Order: sequence, then C-alpha cells, then structure tokens
Amino acid sequence: MREGTLEQGVAYTIPIKRSGRHTAADAPAWARTILEVFRAESIQNLVFLPDTVMGRLLALAEEDPFFRLVGVHREEEAVGILTGMFLGRQRGAMLIQSSGLGNTLNALGSLAMAYRIPFPLLVSLRGELGEFNPAQLHMGRAVPGCLDALTISHVTLRSVSDLETIVTGALKTCFTAEEPFGILLSAQLTGWKPET
Repeated sequence: MREGTLEQGVAYTIPIKRSGRHTAADAPAWARTILEVFRAESIQNLVFLPDTVMGRLLALAEEDPFFRLVGVHREEEAVGILTGMFLGRQRGAMLIQSSGLGNTLNALGSLAMAYRIPFPLLVSLRGELGEFNPAQLHMGRAVPGCLDALTISHVTLRSVSDLETIVTGALKTCFTAEEPFGILLSAQLTGWKPET
C-alpha cells in the first residue's frame, strides 16, 4: 500500500498491484492449476521478481487471501527470505524468470542446498524456440545445466496435460528431500512473450 495526503489534507491509500497489467479473470488454466496445487501443499508465500509470465499467475494469487506475495529487487534475496520462512515453519515458493536464475546460484548452493531448505523454484523459461530477444538465449538454455550442476532436481512443464500430477509430485519430492526443486515453465505451456 502507498499512503499519502492530498492538497486538501485528505489521507489516501493506493493498493500496489503486484501483477502489473494482468488480471485474475485473464489468468490461464496452467496458473490456476499451479496455485491449486500450492494451496493443497500449504505453500502460502510467493516470493517473486515479476515478469510477464509470472504476472498472470500473480494476478490470480493477488485476489486470493490464502496467498501472501513478497516482491524482491534481486532474485538471490528470495533464497534468504524463503530460508527465514522455512525456519519459521512456513512454506513458500520462488517465482522468477530464467534470466534471473543466474543471480541465485551462489545463494542456492551455499544456503538452500547446504542447509536443506526446501522450496519450489518456479522458473519461466526464456531463450527457447521462438525467442525474439538474443540476450535471453544463453541463460535460457543454461537453466537445466545450472540446476544439474547444483544437483537441484527439476521438471519442465510443456503442456496442461498431467500438470496437476507433475506439480504435486515435484512438491512432494521437494519437501521429502528437503531441498529446492525446479519447476520450469516452457513457452510451450505459457506462450511466447510478445515482442514489445
């Protein structure tokens, strides 16, 4: 919430919309399914750095009092926040774009993996087929290899078929293994980012 005072001395509050231009009514089926599974697994805290893909999911979560949205300025901050939440017996998820995964690698390896802090890493992939921005290509392609190098298990979601089963299994594995688990959202599932 942003607060202020009008010239006439009247106080006002403006809610901050975390999802940008996206609306809950326009949220795609994949976003609804992921949030339903998060709810079923008691993942209440969504720690995010917004992007176009996550904005559609965040718009839906923003209107649901079950979810608590926590924005960060840099992706590695999310690892520390999620660690604190876990130590306080709360479950959370990190929502980032593939280009930001590189910023989290040291924090993932030296904190989350070293101290067995479980949380799902929901990563929207850039750099796949149809990518228009050359700056997204290399890190987008490197995401699976980066996760493999840190021995972080991961799955790539490409369609809505079996989405609920795959995400549920990923979350159960994440909390059983007591370590982060990557859930990668392919453009085949989410659609390509418009060239704007």
